[in-house]
Amino acid sequence: MIYDSLLDPKGLNTIIYNDPYAKLCLVSTIILELQEERRKKAVYIDLDTVFTAYVKAGLIPPLTIKKMEPSIYASDILRIYIPDEMIELSILDSIKYIDDASIVIFDSITSFYSLFYNELESDTSVTREMGRINQLLLILLMLLLKNTSFSKIPLLLTSMIRYKRKGEWIGTPTGNRFLKSRSSVNLYVEMENERDLSINVLSHPTITPQKIIFRDKGIRITRVG
Repeated sequence: MIYDSLLDPKGLNTIIYNDPYAKLCLVSTIILELQEERRKKAVYIDLDTVFTAYVKAGLIPPLTIKKMEPSIYASDILRIYIPDEMIELSILDSIKYIDDASIVIFDSITSFYSLFYNELESDTSVTREMGRINQLLLILLMLLLKNTSFSKIPLLLTSMIRYKRKGEWIGTPTGNRFLKSRSSVNLYVEMENERDLSINVLSHPTITPQKIIFRDKGIRITRVG
C-alpha cells in the first residue's frame, strides 16, 4: 500500500506534480486502499473542488459521496470539506473528525490561488484579501498538523502555497518557510503511462531518494455519456 509504505504518520507529507491526473491517481489510490482495508475515513479538504466534482459525477467508482451540509460531503470512506461562498472552511469540524480518520488530505492550494489570478493582477484589494486567506490557510495547516501528529495519522499536502503571476508560479515566503521546516516527506508524482504511477522520493525519514513504480494504479475514469 502507498499509504503504509510511503507516508509519514506523524508528519507533513507533500507531493509535487506537473500533471493533475497523476495527483488525482495518487489520492484516489490511497483512498481506495483505505476502503479495501476497511480503515477509517479520509478527511479531504478540497480547496479547488476538483476531486469533489469527479466523485459527485461518479467518475471514480466505487467512490460516492452525499451532501451533508452546503460545504460538507461524506460517505463511508470520505469526509470532504469545500470552501463556501465566502471562501470559508469548516475548520473546527474538520479538526473534530481527525480522531475518526486514517489520513487528512489538503488539496490543492496552487489551483485555489490560480482561480483568482486575473483579480490578483488587477485589484489590490483582492491581493490583500488573498493575503488574509493565506494566513488563515497556514493557521489551519498548523492546527491540522498538530492534531494529526498527536493522532499519528499522515497529513498530505498536494501543493505549495503559491499562485500564478505573469506566467510563473510564485511561492509565498510564509508558505515556503512552513513547508521547509515541517515537511518530513517530499514526493514527486507522475504517470509513466496511463496505468503506472511513478513516485520519486525526494526526501523521507526512512527511505533513501529513489523512484518507485506502482503498477496499474492509473484511475480508469468512467466517462459519462
